[in-house]
Amino acid sequence: MSSQETVRTFVISLPHDKDRRENLEKQLQKLHIPFSIVEAVNGMSLSQEELETLYDRKKALRLFNRELSKGEIGCALSHMSIYKKIVTENIPYALILEDDAKILDDDLSVTLEKLQKIYAEKSPVVTLLSYVPRYIGNNKVQLDNDHCIYDTYRAACAHGYFITKAAAETLIKHLYPIYVVADKWEYFQERFIPVKALIPYSIGLTPASLASNIDAMGGRSKKVAGHKNHRYYIKRLLNQILFLIKSRPFIQIKYQEKSKLDLS
Repeated sequence: MSSQETVRTFVISLPHDKDRRENLEKQLQKLHIPFSIVEAVNGMSLSQEELETLYDRKKALRLFNRELSKGEIGCALSHMSIYKKIVTENIPYALILEDDAKILDDDLSVTLEKLQKIYAEKSPVVTLLSYVPRYIGNNKVQLDNDHCIYDTYRAACAHGYFITKAAAETLIKHLYPIYVVADKWEYFQERFIPVKALIPYSIGLTPASLASNIDAMGGRSKKVAGHKNHRYYIKRLLNQILFLIKSRPFIQIKYQEKSKLDLS
């Protein structure tokens, strides 16, 4: 059974982003990877009533000492809509792409096929196929002659990742209503699911990513003026100290070089 039959590919895109979407479509068609377009949620179009239902402002403030912008809420809801689709349609594995993604690996379909062989459908795991600056050198898994899988270290970005159905179920359970950005992988890894990194990475960014649509859809994260959650800062400091004491001496932090093909 090929990866095309079991790994569904979804592209998140706003209706007006025709050029970005067509650019990614051409890349996928060239690699003979079937895909579905998922209309992104425009945060600016959300009503106050919708925000009260879809977004947990109090939890965002309590856990991260800031509220999310409408753009970030829309982005998180867009990814969440795919997680729900994966579960309702019983999709065992999926590749999720944002429309500013750039495929760097001509053998991406082969990589996807190998990923589904090493992860059981019932295993809740996400593998980032995008650039991860730092990763943990312990517990390496050799995917093939060219790629290895490692645990991520404080990873971000959600423009290209492989996800299992079990991981989608877990993220729906813990992240809805929305209270955290879509790519808070460090938090997800600490609390809910393993987050892995493909080294070297297969999915980069086009120059269009420099003009982020999160800003256009309502801006990025912001702290609430006058809001100070002292418990948050104390807890964050204690967690950092505990990590340095317990974990840091025993893990190997490695650094990945950025591909020359990325953003070119």
